[in-house]
Amino acid sequence: MKKLLIVLLVAVVLISCAKLTVQSIAKAPIDSLVADWCNGFNNHDAEAITNMFETDAILMDDNIIITNQQQMLHEWIDPNLSHVSNLKAEQLQAWSTSDRAGYAGKYSVDYTLDDGTVNHPKGVFMVNWTKNAEGEWKITTACINPF
Repeated sequence: MKKLLIVLLVAVVLISCAKLTVQSIAKAPIDSLVADWCNGFNNHDAEAITNMFETDAILMDDNIIITNQQQMLHEWIDPNLSHVSNLKAEQLQAWSTSDRAGYAGKYSVDYTLDDGTVNHPKGVFMVNWTKNAEGEWKITTACINPF
């Protein structure tokens, strides 16, 4: 009986001393997702911006609500893209898991009107991403509020 208890005690000690491995969870690359957002606008790349969104993404910007990728391209990206330059983002808060992410931040941008006047609007925005079956991060919702 003593031998059995000693063997059990040794087994418990060995098991408790074994190193536990912690699996790391690959989180969203939020900094690069936001950089892609700014670069898409600063490079006037409508296709890159459109492809950042899920096909059924929702975008709310000032006085417009858009509920799909094609509407976004025709009613929001195309009318504004040629006017936008020097878009910058500053993070206020961000979070991520292995398949979802969110970002809240401030933005500033140079917006050139048709007459050549340059405005410098600022505001806040929030973006949510999900990781799709192909492993791509896509925006599901975006809310943009100018000051």
